[in-house]
Amino acid sequence: MEVQVKEKSMQDIIDGLSQEVREELDLFERQIKHYLAGQTGEIKFQKIRLQLGVYAQRQDGVQMQRIKIPFGGLNSAQLRRLADCSDKYASNFLHLTTRQDVQLYYIDLADEPNMMRELADVGITTREACGNTVRNVTACHQAGSSPTDTFDVTPYAEAFKNFMLRNPICQNMGRKFKVCFEGCHDKDHAGIMIHDLGFRARVKEEGGKLKRGFQVYVGGGLGASPSLGHLWTEFLPVEEMIPFSASVVRIFDRFGERKVRMKARMKFLIRKLGMEEFRKLVEEERANLKVDPSWNDFLNNIDETPPEMNLNIPSVPEGIENDPLYIAWKETNVLPHGHEGFNMVNIKVHNGDITSDTARALADITDVFSASDIRISISQNLILRWVPTEALPALYAALYDISLANPGAETFEDITACPGADTCRLGITSAKGLADTLTAGMENGLGEYKKLAKGLNIKISGCPNSCAQHVSASIGFQGASLAKAGRNVPAEQVYVGGGLYGDESRLATSIIKVPTRNAPKVVKKLLDVYRDERSEGEHFDSVMERLGRDRIKEEITEFLQIPTFEEDPSFYQDWGHEEEKFELQKGVKGECAGATVEEKIPTFSDAEKRIQQAEALLKHGEYETSIMEAFHSCAASAHVPLYTKLVDPFTSEQTMWEFENLLVRTGDSDEKWLDISSVLKDMVDQEPSEELAVEMLEVAKELYSECERIQANLS
Repeated sequence: MEVQVKEKSMQDIIDGLSQEVREELDLFERQIKHYLAGQTGEIKFQKIRLQLGVYAQRQDGVQMQRIKIPFGGLNSAQLRRLADCSDKYASNFLHLTTRQDVQLYYIDLADEPNMMRELADVGITTREACGNTVRNVTACHQAGSSPTDTFDVTPYAEAFKNFMLRNPICQNMGRKFKVCFEGCHDKDHAGIMIHDLGFRARVKEEGGKLKRGFQVYVGGGLGASPSLGHLWTEFLPVEEMIPFSASVVRIFDRFGERKVRMKARMKFLIRKLGMEEFRKLVEEERANLKVDPSWNDFLNNIDETPPEMNLNIPSVPEGIENDPLYIAWKETNVLPHGHEGFNMVNIKVHNGDITSDTARALADITDVFSASDIRISISQNLILRWVPTEALPALYAALYDISLANPGAETFEDITACPGADTCRLGITSAKGLADTLTAGMENGLGEYKKLAKGLNIKISGCPNSCAQHVSASIGFQGASLAKAGRNVPAEQVYVGGGLYGDESRLATSIIKVPTRNAPKVVKKLLDVYRDERSEGEHFDSVMERLGRDRIKEEITEFLQIPTFEEDPSFYQDWGHEEEKFELQKGVKGECAGATVEEKIPTFSDAEKRIQQAEALLKHGEYETSIMEAFHSCAASAHVPLYTKLVDPFTSEQTMWEFENLLVRTGDSDEKWLDISSVLKDMVDQEPSEELAVEMLEVAKELYSECERIQANLS
């Protein structure tokens, strides 16, 4: 079944890349060389590499690479290339994330540009996989195939990605921005209420025809301070999807918090302003947005015809359809399809980890059975969306041969876990270690609960950042620590009663922190409580809510106890790391949220960056935003000499006023700048135009030079 692929030379790959991508990666290669030579500081380089998805790993001297897979969509060629890159540059396995990304580990920094070139050769980018920008656009993994699909959201998610990728409006925001699309009307596979923007497909009748649109939620998010999104509208026409989103991003960029990173997500901006004021700002922004006909070019090219299947079904062992393992797999992993004669197949991937050899073998299988179509789910599984019914036995046999035919996909026994302390710098405990332990428990002590636990899920995050989305789980665990007699004890904060149910989504309730060793006992106890307290047909979430936090805490308080080290040393070791002493990593900052190390002393680099942004926006015809970037560049330039004079203004307007009074009126600056604060305000208040944007940019450049001169004199 193996497909032979002709290997390209690196020069062939480079020659085939677009000029934009080629220049971007050439620049990154030079930046790496400057950094390794000590010519670029750590803080500056951190921001550079994170923009391309390169994370510092927990282990010194190696990198983790996050790779964007928009809407989780892969073809077989891309999966092969990911596997090949893992073998060539990383650690021979791929990790699937809850954001439908792929992560590779243990990469040498100097190898990054060539790896990115090889990925770009098959249409994969790492650009903006991290940083303070629009992250990977996620979508329902059943999009276009589910029998409850309103319409296929894939082309809309792709259009959103294309619009935002490298877009100047979202390259320098206060924090990250997350977006998802859901196509099913009765399920929520994407989490529309836990994103900054969540779109659910809707249709309504207009003039005797069905018109497409979206139900929209804004301001959701997880992390240490989770919030469910606010309903923006029940119906946003599809042609408004991109301009509306651009307006929201602009308001977030303009008004979002930039000094206190813990409060810099859009959910905090909405809390600060109130939904009414936030709506007013977005609507005003939309009304003033210059119309761009290219917003909706994609609507003319949507193709929703099923893929062509060139089936040559391999033979299978006789009687396979009566095999109990096949029957169990078919019951849990084969899903109904919206097109007659097809099925979706959910491939359970333990902890989201798949070896490169297995990935290549799976790529070959998809060529035969699913038109080379693959989707990553937010449950860290792989979905084949176009499997003919008659091919199911042969597909099962092929998956069984590569150990990917395990039943139980997206059931209680299919646990979601982030990398945790195994590789992540922020990780406190090993989420994978606990997941392995609980999975093994399904075969013994917890196995009796499988029927009872139908519809429940377990999610485990190694830290409060919620990468495994534990606050949306029936039972969630968050890595933490306790102390006993001067020793650190790995622990888990217990959450119960969460779930992604579209409009009815709910966040889990935080209950209590227990030693990690007791986490399996906590799961068993919670299931016992559910069994004993539920009414006929009552869901776990409802029971937990009815009983309340105090009662649940009372039920599991017994698991708070920590024996002394002499009594049981296992309590002082993490799951999966029984030979190691559990220790907290101190003084190391994680990078999940982007560049977390902030420069406290203002420099001219911010002003320079904003001038570059203003120039890029001007070229794109984004005059209003270009004017604002140039204005903030003026303030950033003026801030440097003001700081030297021990003045640290908070706003751009205040900075320009202080510049006049403390630098111009004192003779440190040329008197031509005497009324600069009023001049800039007048320019900002005028109707945006190309002429005005050019003028503002020239002022910003001139003031930059003037402030450099002032700073040299002051120094």
